[in-house]
Amino acid sequence: MSQPLLNLRNYTPLELITFGVGCFLWIMVYFYTLRSLRTKQFIEIPIVTITGNIVWEFLWSWVFVTDMGSLFMWGYRIWFFMDCVIVYGAFRYGYKQISIPTLSKRTPWLMVFGIAAWAPALYYYIKLYDAPISHMGAYSGYILNVMISATYIPLALRLCDWSLFSYPASWCKAIGNLLINLFCFLHFTDGFLLSLCVLTTVFDVIFIYLFTVARRQFATSTQKAIPA
Repeated sequence: MSQPLLNLRNYTPLELITFGVGCFLWIMVYFYTLRSLRTKQFIEIPIVTITGNIVWEFLWSWVFVTDMGSLFMWGYRIWFFMDCVIVYGAFRYGYKQISIPTLSKRTPWLMVFGIAAWAPALYYYIKLYDAPISHMGAYSGYILNVMISATYIPLALRLCDWSLFSYPASWCKAIGNLLINLFCFLHFTDGFLLSLCVLTTVFDVIFIYLFTVARRQFATSTQKAIPA
C-alpha cells in the first residue's frame, strides 16, 4: 500500500517533528549501544526487554504499517535492522547481565524463549487493540518502553559498574522519550497511554540522576588519587 512521505492529513507538522526527532535520538541510542558492543563486548540495554523490542520492531516494520508516512515506516525498519545486531550481541554477551550462574549459562535459550513468548502476545495485542486505535504502535510501544526505562535502573545498580553504560546514550534515550511523550500528549487523549509516558520520563530522570552522581563520584575519587 503506497502512502505519502509524511501524513499531514492526520498529523500536524509539530507532531511529526517531535516524533521524528525522538525516533532519530533512539537511532543514536542504538548507535551507542552497538559501539559499546564492539568496544566493551557488553549490551547495555536490559536483555529482558530486548526480546520484546525486536518483536515489536519486526511487527511494525513488516506486518503492520504505520499511517504516519513512508518516512516513518523506513525509520521503524532502521530500528529493526540495528536491533538485529543488538540481539546478536545479546546472544553472545547477554550473560554478563545475569548474576545467577544457572541462568547466565542458558542466556541464548532465555533469549529464544523471550522472543517466542513475545511474538504471539504482541501480534494479537497490536492486531486487536493497538493498530486500530493508534495506527503507529503507541500503546504496545509504550508498554515496552516503560519496561526498558525501568529495568535500566536495577541493572546498573546491580552491576555497580557505570563504565559499562554510555552517558550519551542515556541522554539520547531520555530526550528521545521526552519528545515522543510530547507527541503523545499532542495527539492522544487516553489517560492510560499518557500515564505510561509520564512513568517513562520518571524512570529516565532517575537513571540520568544516578548516572550523573556516579560520574561525579568517580571524577572526585580520581582527583584525590592523583598525588600533589
